[in-house]
Parts: sequence; structure tokens; C-alpha cells
Amino acid sequence: MYKENFPIRMRAKREEIGYTQAQVAAITGISQSNIAKYEKGKLEPTLENLGIIAQFYNVNINWLLGVTLEKE
Repeated sequence: MYKENFPIRMRAKREEIGYTQAQVAAITGISQSNIAKYEKGKLEPTLENLGIIAQFYNVNINWLLGVTLEKE
């Protein structure tokens, strides 16, 4: 569930708000290469980075991971 949903939801949310990976990286402090790897499913975020990403996109971590359909 997680490995399939996280990359898709992360990229979709970024595109929904119209940001580039570079912009997300600059704001969150997570490297652009890691953002790209997360979106491709090639790297799993640390717990800290998962929290940063969820907070940045203003979504529930469970939604980001595909555990629930509720964004907030």
C-alpha cells in the first residue's frame, strides 16, 4: 500500500499546487534529488522528512501513505 501510494500522492499534491521539485526542496530543506527519488518510489523518506512533507502539503500522513482517503 505505502510503496504504491506515497510516490503518486506526493507528486500529485506538488503538481496540484503548481510547485517544482526545486521549489519544494528550497522550502522544506529536503534535497531536490531526494524529492525526485521519493516521487519515483526509489527512496523512502525518514520519519522526520515524512512529517515535513505532510506539513508542507497540509495533508494527513495517513493520507500521504495511502492508509486513508481523508487528506486532513
